[in-house]
Amino acid sequence: MKTTKFISLLLLTTIFTPLFTSCDSNNNVENPEIGTGVYVLNEGKYLANNASLTYYDFATGFASADLFLDKNNRGLGDTGQDMIKYGSKIYIAVYKSSIIEVIDAKTGISTKSIAMKNDAGASISPRSLTATNGKVYIVLYDGHVTQMDTTNFTLGQKIAVGANPDASVIANNKLYVANTGGMAAVMDSTISVINLTTFTQEKKITVNLNPGTIKADSYGDVYVVSNGNYGSIPGKFQRIEAGTDKVTDINVKVKNFDIVGDNAYIYNFEYDANWQAANKTIAIYDVKNEKLVNANIVTSEIIKTPYCIDVDPVSKDIYLGVTDYKNNGKMYCFTQSGTLKFNFTTGLNPSKVVFIIK
Repeated sequence: MKTTKFISLLLLTTIFTPLFTSCDSNNNVENPEIGTGVYVLNEGKYLANNASLTYYDFATGFASADLFLDKNNRGLGDTGQDMIKYGSKIYIAVYKSSIIEVIDAKTGISTKSIAMKNDAGASISPRSLTATNGKVYIVLYDGHVTQMDTTNFTLGQKIAVGANPDASVIANNKLYVANTGGMAAVMDSTISVINLTTFTQEKKITVNLNPGTIKADSYGDVYVVSNGNYGSIPGKFQRIEAGTDKVTDINVKVKNFDIVGDNAYIYNFEYDANWQAANKTIAIYDVKNEKLVNANIVTSEIIKTPYCIDVDPVSKDIYLGVTDYKNNGKMYCFTQSGTLKFNFTTGLNPSKVVFIIK
């Protein structure tokens, strides 16, 4: 499960998650093409082997319960961690099952399932995915990054980074990897910078303790949410300046965010005395002019706890996934001004959205 949400999950009661009605299982025979809409990766519950893939079709307004199951007659695995679309394929990192699932974006059919094992046959747990120049870069929780060729799906060289690396982003022809140190004796506070031409680690940049979500803007600046130690060391939102690697604290409270164009779309909330999410907001931060534009654009009530945020690069619609950690989640779609357009039911713990635009 995600490092940034680990403590929250431990504090909540674990209850069996019911499935809602799915698409007709005959879809895997007819294989109709996917239209215009969104895939949602549902993380599921750790060790419950119930990760799933929701597909919401814009034209019909229908959300499948588990498109992956419908199309492939098998489950996705244990703990869906990250998902990206690259070319005609969608790549999914399934953390506890330690596999990379490759599916055809047009049909949802699996074309390859790649076991992520070390030389001794032990699982090496993929955490995050990025892609460029015909390669998918896979961050592994055992402290390494590897690369996969997208033509033959073979794994290439593996290099060491920091302890328990998690999120990653590509900027300035480099891969920036957040080293959490989440399972180490001492938490990490560094970002590994990997040269993608030589595929070597060039350096490490020190940030706040326990860095998590990491994104880049179009100017090459990299933004990171560091979570601290959930106690005496608070979390921070920080910017790593392109060219100089200068780290600057940004005075905005952030749980998670996405960057599209010149805006960072940020959600935040606080836990009340009963560990329920309160004061839920979606803010907009201008990355070009480095200032907060709006502290909260949403006026509609947000039920449950925000768990993911992704922004459509074309429409700029904001997708906010929410969870109560035990039942099926929900995905809200807001306009850039904060108006609620629609919502739909997802699987348990919706953690990533991929947009299919034709």
